[in-house]
Amino acid sequence: MPRYRVRPLGDRFGVEVTGLDLSAGIRPDEMAALRRQFHDSQLMVIRGQNIEPRRFLWFARHFGRPQPHIAAHLRHKEVPEILPLSNIFVDDKPIGIFDGAAFWHQDMAYEDVASNATIVHAIETPDRGGDTLFADMWAAYDALEPGMRERISGLVARHRYGNRADEDYRTRAKAMELTAEEQRRVHDVYHPLVLAHPVTGRRALYGVASTSRGIRGLEDAEARALLDALGRHASQDRFVQAHRYQVGDIVLWDNFSLMHKATPIDRANGPETRRYLHRISTKDLLTAA
Repeated sequence: MPRYRVRPLGDRFGVEVTGLDLSAGIRPDEMAALRRQFHDSQLMVIRGQNIEPRRFLWFARHFGRPQPHIAAHLRHKEVPEILPLSNIFVDDKPIGIFDGAAFWHQDMAYEDVASNATIVHAIETPDRGGDTLFADMWAAYDALEPGMRERISGLVARHRYGNRADEDYRTRAKAMELTAEEQRRVHDVYHPLVLAHPVTGRRALYGVASTSRGIRGLEDAEARALLDALGRHASQDRFVQAHRYQVGDIVLWDNFSLMHKATPIDRANGPETRRYLHRISTKDLLTAA
């Protein structure tokens, strides 16, 4: 039996795990149980973890193949699979992604093989602000009218890095600005609009916000209207839950069944306002609905 304890995280989805010390290791049966719990729960918060970056990478590898972020200039210097998220500036430059995720999205949907999971380790957290919002794409799909589910069945969306709702890099709702070299790596990719989860089999809306720019076989105006309508539907309050980070949290979310957005936070101006997180996204095979 696992030595850790699991209880519901909120009133919609997710679980909280306590009594686990990843610095001391975890038995294979416990890790297998943890993965099963994660896939069923979509969102998992493991409390009270004090681990080094390479140990964090070790843990992430149990959920998929770690994939370094396209923003290579912000990757962790020693462990490039880690992308820091921070409001801390040095010489007027951010030491991680500051503004660049304050819009609904699913991580790495702009890559040929999309991310199955994102894992974040909270190292410093502010007294207030910096929450992440999550939207349940399983529930959003289930709540669609039968006619809409039939309409979108089999549709394939075209994705590209960025936020289709805001391409102005001067605003706080834009994607992280890339260097010229990084921008040359950006290209169009295609993913189904409805995904069957490769583990649970449950169907979810996928990529209806931010990176999706069109739909194969539809005129751009029609595709944009459909994507916008699905995005508004999926981000209704009834599908959304917020997570407020605590120091030591390891937060895992399923990119196939959740979309998320950061809440904007100002630059740190003292110890109580600092935010510093490590983020790893993993890839695995996905199955189209």
